[in-house]
Amino acid sequence: MVVVEEELGDDPLVDPVYDAYDRNWVRYRPFWGGFARLVVLVLVVVLAVGWVRGRIYGWVDDQITPGGFPGDAVELSIPQGASVNEIAGDLQSAGVISNATVFRYWLRCDGELTITGFLGCDTVVAVEAGDYILYENMDFESVRTVFDAGPLPEVFQLVRIPEGLRWSEMAPRLLDENPAFERDHLEAAYVSLVPEASYLPEDAAVRTLEGMLFPATYDINADDLSDEHGFLLRLSDEFDRRFARLLQDPGVHPDIVELGLVPYEVIIVASLIEEEALVSEDRAKISRVVYNRLAEGMRLDIDATACYAAAKSCADLTSADLRSDSPWNTRAVAGLPPTPISAPGEASLIAALQPVDGDWLFYVRTDEGGVRGAHHFHRTLAEHEQEVLRCRELGYC
Repeated sequence: MVVVEEELGDDPLVDPVYDAYDRNWVRYRPFWGGFARLVVLVLVVVLAVGWVRGRIYGWVDDQITPGGFPGDAVELSIPQGASVNEIAGDLQSAGVISNATVFRYWLRCDGELTITGFLGCDTVVAVEAGDYILYENMDFESVRTVFDAGPLPEVFQLVRIPEGLRWSEMAPRLLDENPAFERDHLEAAYVSLVPEASYLPEDAAVRTLEGMLFPATYDINADDLSDEHGFLLRLSDEFDRRFARLLQDPGVHPDIVELGLVPYEVIIVASLIEEEALVSEDRAKISRVVYNRLAEGMRLDIDATACYAAAKSCADLTSADLRSDSPWNTRAVAGLPPTPISAPGEASLIAALQPVDGDWLFYVRTDEGGVRGAHHFHRTLAEHEQEVLRCRELGYC
């Protein structure tokens, strides 16, 4: 090692020149050299992270707000119960967005997507089922605006079915209301649904849906205008739903239980009420008369059953029709007819299940109480014959 002394008494300085033959040589390392390298390393890491972060955010921003103009229109149908994952996948497949994963997290983060925060996003997102018109290459905010506005209104046909129609009257009305229906298909659909009728007994002598297609106003969307089976199934399901609810609330009257009637027979009674009642106040009273006569073993003597048996309007009924021995003609046969004779509405079903209290056995139209169409209810045959005279004077009998 070479030692240099500038002046006598000074500390020796180590020659920085490396001596390859001196094994005791130690290189001098100044203090600021290591710190500077650390600072440089930190700066490099920060710049790298910033660059990567910028690239990620730039890429995410390109997914959220893509460049260029929206493309062609896309019709997207969202099914009932579709998840956000499924909707995002459909959007990507249709070219509306370019990345389903980013869109999914963007929705859950309510449009505030960050690298560190996306795992904690838990916004509940729901999209109403239906049809939407979107465009290729849309930005996320525009897609959400379309979904928030709701689906396109369905194009539909209204079909109105009034209470009291027989199937023979309902079928032509359906064909008039919806020209897309075809008679053969409608009749085939009717027959195919009979085995599925919820209240038709297994041992029923006549198997029909008569009286168990609920009368109401229905809408048919554009895709189902030619679906006769689907439409009749809706009518059948609606009847089942309403009648099942009525069987529990207000419930079955004890007299019905005492008579041993099954729900199908209650539907038959409701159809009789539907044909006979002209004002709503009379429904529960007519129901009472029917049950009183059944309890005493009397014929029901309801003209509407003779009309049904003759397959004609009651305006065209003849005396021969009243004497026919058809099982539907309660003028000639005791008990209930084998099937309903019309489609009862909810009011008649309620009346059949809950007759008012009374001992009446007869009724006849007399515009009782000045109410046009109202009936007079009474117990004795003598009183009935007297009220029939009033009915004739009014031109109703």
